[in-house]
Amino acid sequence: MRAISTSLGVLGVGLVLAATSGPALAQQAGGRGSPGRQSPAIKGTTDFQPTQLAFNSQDKNKPAPAPSKPTTTEKTTVTTTEKTVNGSDYREVSDFFNIREANSSVIQGEWEFEVPFAWETSSNGKDDDFGLGASLKYGITNEVFLELELLPLNIGDGGDQGNGETALILFTQWVHESGDMPAFATWAEMRIPSGHDSSGVDGTLHFNLTKTLADKLRGHLEGYIMTANGTRGGGSEDRRHFQWGIGPGIDYQCTEKTIGIINYINRSSEEYGAHNQNILEIGLAHELTEGQHLKAAVDIGLDGNDETPNFGAKVQWSIEF
Repeated sequence: MRAISTSLGVLGVGLVLAATSGPALAQQAGGRGSPGRQSPAIKGTTDFQPTQLAFNSQDKNKPAPAPSKPTTTEKTTVTTTEKTVNGSDYREVSDFFNIREANSSVIQGEWEFEVPFAWETSSNGKDDDFGLGASLKYGITNEVFLELELLPLNIGDGGDQGNGETALILFTQWVHESGDMPAFATWAEMRIPSGHDSSGVDGTLHFNLTKTLADKLRGHLEGYIMTANGTRGGGSEDRRHFQWGIGPGIDYQCTEKTIGIINYINRSSEEYGAHNQNILEIGLAHELTEGQHLKAAVDIGLDGNDETPNFGAKVQWSIEF
């Protein structure tokens, strides 16, 4: 009986211990078997923040803002240029003057028509001459042109003046001005006996140099040799068969459209037995409009010889097209 009582007591104690330790063991076993959410250590915070991560992901996907364009300031500069006589900028010192420049008067494909008028009185005072002519130039290249000239009609002296005489000119510029090198040109002229009572053919070869000396100032040098054969309009039989001439000249650009010219030439006389002619020329060339020019000059005899013009004046209008 006592043994049965003892066994029941032990069983009761075992039941009590099992009842009290079961929930604790179950809680301990559950902690080891699943990662259940734990309470935060600090109230109001969480270890996992999905909303914040989503926000950061959207920021990363947004394109970067475009950089602002730099501010620029445009500056306009207005410059005024003046045409200066430098090299071949001005081409109007033509064979209208006693000394011409070495630059071509026209460019390739360009035409120029000229109408000159001249008057002069001889040193002996016996005769005054009036002449009216015309010429047409054409630019074969920028350096070469061909010219057909109607030599001045002698007005007021009656017949046998050789009116209707023509000349053919071929101009070639060989060298352009560069540094210390002046421009150089030659031109050949042939008188054709197409006038009344004219005979023979004259041939003349000219040599020309042009160099810029200073701002707006140029210097020129021309020389020529001529073989004279026959006469114009039944002139004197004492005409020199070989003639020559040489002289310097300068031009200065007075304004943008006007150039002043001073030339001197020493040339052989037209007939045997006469002294050389010394002539001072003062002239100008003025641009009327684009492509149109007016030229004028006076010749002053310096030696008083009969053949030398005592005083002469001439004017020419020209148009380029």
